[in-house]
Amino acid sequence: MPYNYYTNQYMPNPYYLRPQEQMQYNRPSGLQGKMIDNIEVVKAIDIPLDGSTSYFPLADGSAIVSKQLQQDGTSKIIIYKPGEESKPIKYATESDLNIIKEELTNLKKQIEEKKVE
Repeated sequence: MPYNYYTNQYMPNPYYLRPQEQMQYNRPSGLQGKMIDNIEVVKAIDIPLDGSTSYFPLADGSAIVSKQLQQDGTSKIIIYKPGEESKPIKYATESDLNIIKEELTNLKKQIEEKKVE
């Protein structure tokens, strides 16, 4: 270990990386995975053992499959498919609420009349 004469202390080696830091630097950057033709292919593809998720887009663009190694040694596969376009939301107006209120009042009256009979 180098000695710092100004502080009278030994300094740690700046070039030494602890094991957990080494793992971080050895990790590839970006997304892991490759283009596939069939979802069944994902079951046979090897993935990293560090628990990171690998992504496999289908060549036809119909889905993206992710695969991740779990702590119990099994692999977790998730299929992401694009959703259908939703219909525009129709919000209730004040007149709609008044109509519903009248209908509820009428139903309440009918129920009370049935109870009396």
